[in-house]
Amino acid sequence: MLALAREAITRVELDHRVHLRAVRLPDTTLAPHAFDTLISNSLLHHLADPQVLWRAVVDCAEPGAAVFVMDLRRPDTRAQAGRLVQEYSGNEPEVLRRDFFNSLLAAYRPEEIAAQLAQVNLSCLQVEAVGDRHVVVHGHLPS
Repeated sequence: MLALAREAITRVELDHRVHLRAVRLPDTTLAPHAFDTLISNSLLHHLADPQVLWRAVVDCAEPGAAVFVMDLRRPDTRAQAGRLVQEYSGNEPEVLRRDFFNSLLAAYRPEEIAAQLAQVNLSCLQVEAVGDRHVVVHGHLPS
């Protein structure tokens, strides 16, 4: 994904302004408050402790930084998760359908994410359900 993103950034001649980093959280080598934008896609539901991500935002983002986090949203029931799997990955191999199902069950609901954010004083970020299976956390940190 980073290779594709780098190609796209170079294609639009933004490689002098946009720098991508792949890191494994927690990462103590990241400079404090060094990033003016933080983007995460489909990481949160993989973390045993979701605060690892939110603490990284607090520690690594500079004041006023833009934050955008997108992830799966846990359905209300296992049956709903099964219907989502059938709708979006019904023709995929069984191993991928099973992984998608388990990822849906491991995901957080918007109210759970809002509570996670409150624990680290990130209630300034908005939490929104998007479509039938995603949640987006977005906004700017205080300046």
